[in-house]
Amino acid sequence: MESESEPAHSPRVTRRRARTRERILDVAEEIFGSGYQAARMEELAETADVSVGTIYVHFGNKAGLYLALAERALDQFADYLKRADRPDYSPIEKVMACGELYLRFHLEHPGSFRFLAFDGFGTELPQVDEQLRTRVGERLDDILGIFQAYIEAAIAAGEADPAYTPREVCRFLWGAWNGVVSFSLRNDRMALTDEEIATCLRLGRRLANEGLTAPRFRTPDGYSRGRLVDL
Repeated sequence: MESESEPAHSPRVTRRRARTRERILDVAEEIFGSGYQAARMEELAETADVSVGTIYVHFGNKAGLYLALAERALDQFADYLKRADRPDYSPIEKVMACGELYLRFHLEHPGSFRFLAFDGFGTELPQVDEQLRTRVGERLDDILGIFQAYIEAAIAAGEADPAYTPREVCRFLWGAWNGVVSFSLRNDRMALTDEEIATCLRLGRRLANEGLTAPRFRTPDGYSRGRLVDL
């Protein structure tokens, strides 16, 4: 049993606080799925089996909790993108692997997608601390930088066509992935199942692979030598 005099920064207390924080974030990810304004802190606290005060101790306020979710989603996705950096992949194969990893991230963390795809802070969080908002934006820039670096490496290796600007390619593909996955959020005839989204994203990988590949990195019949690897 924990001693009342146990130091506040002891390893066990630190681990317990970390577990509590993650549990709150897991529950919040589901509850915020219905929208920021509709989310009730009392419901969140009850579901996470903590007090409302505990939530405020960890995150400051409701906006701080929402931003913490955004930062966690960005950190998780950054870890996914780094998986493309494998020695058995050629530079352009690493670029294409990022598309597969985005699909994997969507399937394994569906509640985190909106934090990657949309800047809801302007409408959902009008009073949010501008410094926190800027921090999240800078983190997203860092993550896109990881992807852009893969594209730059593919061009430098002669596998991707240098006629394309890496930054523009990065933003286009990012927007395309987000656009396809956003069909999962629709409630009309345009809605897609996860299987249909996977099919569309993998078709997009084929199109991007053929479009980006430099002439010197093609087979005699004109196709890209880059493999579309499954992760």
